[in-house]
Amino acid sequence: MKRMTGVNVPMVTPMTETGEVDLGSLARLTEHLISRGVSGLYPCGTTGEVNNLTPEERKAIYKTVVETAAGRVNVFCQIGGEVTAVSADLARYAYEIGADGIGLLTPTYYPLSDEELLAYLETVVRSVPEDFPVYLYGIPFMAVNRLSKSLVQELNRRCPNVIGIKYSVGDILTLMDFHRINNSTFDVLVAPVQMFLPALAVGICGTVSGNCNIIPEDLNELIRLWEERKIDEARVLQDRIAAVATMTGVKEAAKCKALLKRIGVIDSDAVRLPQTGLTEAEKEELFRFFEENYPAYDYRR
Repeated sequence: MKRMTGVNVPMVTPMTETGEVDLGSLARLTEHLISRGVSGLYPCGTTGEVNNLTPEERKAIYKTVVETAAGRVNVFCQIGGEVTAVSADLARYAYEIGADGIGLLTPTYYPLSDEELLAYLETVVRSVPEDFPVYLYGIPFMAVNRLSKSLVQELNRRCPNVIGIKYSVGDILTLMDFHRINNSTFDVLVAPVQMFLPALAVGICGTVSGNCNIIPEDLNELIRLWEERKIDEARVLQDRIAAVATMTGVKEAAKCKALLKRIGVIDSDAVRLPQTGLTEAEKEELFRFFEENYPAYDYRR
């Protein structure tokens, strides 16, 4: 089975100024990210405004990314949502079009017991073949529901193709607990890149973060520095990555889109309501930060 390791991008979803999904810009974004050395693509995650997309739009996004990537990097389609039948249908679609695997977000809004969460997750996982890899996606501060180690361990026992988790939590002890599942063969990926270096130190195998849209080179370089045990250099780079995460922490999708539009990758920085785009003052602050910290990336007009 294919696995998610290294730098994986929860891709922004380009929109036109009138609010439609821009598949042409999405194809260019796919090429751009591959050219910048990412390990994998993760369409329709949080940074992709997933809750603002219809199932039909999500299928078109999956198809565009899978066909454009053409096997050069892994594509794991995030298929989770509120309706079990819809999530299962999206999972089957991702399999049918040749995605390398799926990400599975917990349901949001309604607080669920572990038994309810397990029933949902197992139903969706069993909608695809047993050799199709599944990575759980937990983001409890936004999705309400928190995945426990015992729940994840039981799901992995019942469905061995559940081989990892992307967990958006700043708690290294929780990440370490997940990493110990199945004799430490269970993959764990971290979202808050502010803690990427310490996460690498405890065995986490990669990241899925909105900042991968804009600074994938830094994240790849941090992995290299860690693997070569150049710890002092890694600490300096981790500080710069943390500064980027702080800058993009509010309106992350809009900020990533503004930067990608500025360098000509996508045609518009529009986001879909209820989210809103950046004010001119916010754009000026964002661009000034990148001009000062990333001149080699040419985030200039």
